[in-house]
Amino acid sequence: MTASAAFPPAGLRRLLNAVTRRTGLHYYMDKADLLEQVVGARMALHGCRTCHDYLALLDDGARGDREWRELESAITIGETFFFRYAEQFAALERTILPQLIRRAQATRHLRIWSVGCSNGAEPYSIAILLTRLLDEAGMDPAGWHIEILGTDISTRALEQARQAEFSAWTLRDIAPAQCAAWFTPTSPRTWRLHEGYRRMVRFRYSNVLDLLRPDGGPPGPFDLILCRNVLIYFAQAQALALVRAMAARLVPEGWILLGHSEPVSCFAPCLETVRLPGTLAFRPPSRGRGGQDVSATAHAPRRRPAHALVAMPEMDSAPVAARIRQVADTGQVPLAMRMCRDHLLRHPVDTRIHFLFAVLAWGEGSLLQAEESFRRVIYLCRDHVMARCYLARLLEDAGGWAEAGRIRQQMMELVRRCPPDTVLPDGDGMTAGGLLRLARQASEAPATRHAQVTP
Repeated sequence: MTASAAFPPAGLRRLLNAVTRRTGLHYYMDKADLLEQVVGARMALHGCRTCHDYLALLDDGARGDREWRELESAITIGETFFFRYAEQFAALERTILPQLIRRAQATRHLRIWSVGCSNGAEPYSIAILLTRLLDEAGMDPAGWHIEILGTDISTRALEQARQAEFSAWTLRDIAPAQCAAWFTPTSPRTWRLHEGYRRMVRFRYSNVLDLLRPDGGPPGPFDLILCRNVLIYFAQAQALALVRAMAARLVPEGWILLGHSEPVSCFAPCLETVRLPGTLAFRPPSRGRGGQDVSATAHAPRRRPAHALVAMPEMDSAPVAARIRQVADTGQVPLAMRMCRDHLLRHPVDTRIHFLFAVLAWGEGSLLQAEESFRRVIYLCRDHVMARCYLARLLEDAGGWAEAGRIRQQMMELVRRCPPDTVLPDGDGMTAGGLLRLARQASEAPATRHAQVTP
């Protein structure tokens, strides 16, 4: 079965359209080859000779519904781990969850929704954190009615989430003492979450696109909605509509947390932006809270033209960056990284220093820190080309080819909007035209297919 015979152009277009209509995964519209690989395996399993045959199977009533569930599990990307994105969990620990606990003391009832929960690491992380915060506040978690809902389109991921057994890789950001306190080993390399945390979380199949249908999706209201690294696979207009639908399911004092690389970042007037150290959060406008205080200054970020590739830190941090670079150049990289952290404590949305910290962390082999910092730069400065350039290479080196390709494509789209002589922020003099030439050279050299395009 050759690819051309199995996937004629008209059939492939029908397949792409069917997948996008059902799942919203716009990600595959320009990655037909990836979809062909996944669908090809499913076709071989069912003895389908062409994608027309496979489309007929998908349309075959209950049998088709079962196959859709299997296909959805195969095409979704579910890599995650406990307490992913430390700054967001710091915001949850220091600001968001304490406020929600204080406001819910009368009812002792909290509802939280983890959208795209994958293997359950995110909602279980919230259960662990909530339990600790209640204990520290002198409140018995058993006396609270806490509903944490995890939803996903992947039935395989949901099955794994319900089992609550995790590998060392999923627990890689947890200290051994914490791992021993929260999990029970079931084999030399797997651990099961304790029952008390598991009871706080329930899982169900849900397509996030149901939110855009009348009476679709989980009913609100929710105190907190986490939708991190889900919207990156959707077209921008669709992502905006989904966030607005989530906002309609929040209590007036509720919060939404999104991933660092989502395609949109301003959701006025239904949500206002709250700047917290190292991250952004979103909540209903202050008029909906009856004038109650917010612990951080809330305002919607100023919109910039798509072609304006100028980073906008809170202050001119060029002198600070120069001093840090000088220290790093003398071989004192750990000291340079501490200087970055100290500066970011005072100026948490300074993209220049976040970017420099990411580069230093990568050079030191701290790949997780580097990845999170590059994503944070993109989150704070949506049109930052070099952050996407470095992040794509880092992910590629780690084997994350699909996401690396998506991020590199975003980078190229941004660069093409610029005059060729535009100097790219944090590019050490690299121009838009120069980066385009490097990218073309890399793509034209098969032997160096994964060559670095980072200057």
